[in-house]
Amino acid sequence: MTIAVIVEFDVKLDCFAQFEAKLRQDAEETLCDDGWLRMGILYPRGTPERVVLSGPWRDDAAKAAHRARPGHTHAWQEPLVQRKCATIFKVAA
Repeated sequence: MTIAVIVEFDVKLDCFAQFEAKLRQDAEETLCDDGWLRMGILYPRGTPERVVLSGPWRDDAAKAAHRARPGHTHAWQEPLVQRKCATIFKVAA
């Protein structure tokens, strides 16, 4: 079953350029993972510190394989963000 992951970040404004560059790099690398179908980096209007990463995975196994990939970490995000919230959705259509 296809799943979608939505991750919302409230980025420290003085770290925004650094965060954005690293997120783009991570996203490009993740596009090479088997099962990551596409990705979007979204910037909500009226909320300059917020960045939303969205994308569907083929299934839970593909997402688990991504997380188990050697060197995979999100630790780089911690000093750059004020808040992070991830939600996983079941995709109906």
